[in-house]
Order: sequence, then C-alpha cells, then structure tokens
Amino acid sequence: MIIGTTIGVVIALLLGLFSNWGLAIKVTGGIGVISILLAGILSGLFISEDRMRANFETTEDRKFRNKYSSVLFLFGLPFLITAIFINWITQ
Repeated sequence: MIIGTTIGVVIALLLGLFSNWGLAIKVTGGIGVISILLAGILSGLFISEDRMRANFETTEDRKFRNKYSSVLFLFGLPFLITAIFINWITQ
C-alpha cells in the first residue's frame, strides 16, 4: 500500500504540475480502476461459485490468486483515493 501511495502521489504531482490536473485524475483513476478490476478477476469475483468449483484448482493456485488479488487491490486503492482527492481539491 505504501508503494501504491507513493507512486500515485508522484504521478499525480508530476502530471498536475507539468501538464494539467485533469490528466492526473484520469491517469491515477485509470490505474486504480484497472488494478481493482484485475484483483476482482483474480479473486473470482465476477464468476459464480459453481464455475469456481468446476475449475478444479489446487491449494497452491488458490493461494497464488488470493495473494496477487490482494496485492493488486492494495496497489490500486491509493490510486483511486489520490484521484478522488485531486478531483475534490480542484473542484
């Protein structure tokens, strides 16, 4: 989460100061949304439980998917918070 926050703030400040704040909101928000969508796909959020059971996953597969879905979620959340904060400040 610290890495996501640091990268999100740096990207937002660089884009906001050298380009415009609208672009900073779009980039940080886009990275946040994509990361959270990928986390949802990895965790199986968008498929039914019957399909999850039909995939015949092993324990290692489940651990791998759970680990990386939480990493992607925690990476993308600060980007979304940064985009919302910049949008709130510039309104």
